[in-house]
Amino acid sequence: MNIEKMRKWLEITNEYKQSDFWTNVLKYKAPEQFFDSKAYTLVYDFYQDEEYNFIIVEMPGVYEEELTIRLLSKTKLLIKGTSTPVFPAEMEVQRERYYGEIERTIQLPEAAESHLLQFQMLNGLLHISYPRQAEHIAFTKGF
Repeated sequence: MNIEKMRKWLEITNEYKQSDFWTNVLKYKAPEQFFDSKAYTLVYDFYQDEEYNFIIVEMPGVYEEELTIRLLSKTKLLIKGTSTPVFPAEMEVQRERYYGEIERTIQLPEAAESHLLQFQMLNGLLHISYPRQAEHIAFTKGF
């Protein structure tokens, strides 16, 4: 598929439909990556209770010692790692899972402080938690 044609089509659709859907999609993934079967994107869920924010990231085959987690700004969290196959390549008959470098920058809905981030790897899932902002908690409780 011609990427330039796709970009032109996106410009035309955005002109008639006032939405930044495609702009938001393309912020996280370049058009070329939609057609690259070797590209892998970390998927995550975000949860909140009254006091904490929780992020659960799927990271199958990633060992803690190969994991990098860095707060790029108060609302952007970078997660990088390497997914390692269980068996050597010589034993491979068929492979559908992705192995290699994986990376994702997550836009946090609430600001975080790096010293308050807590991490735990459990069964291929990275669990991240950090406290909610005090002023947000006060607002949601009706104070």
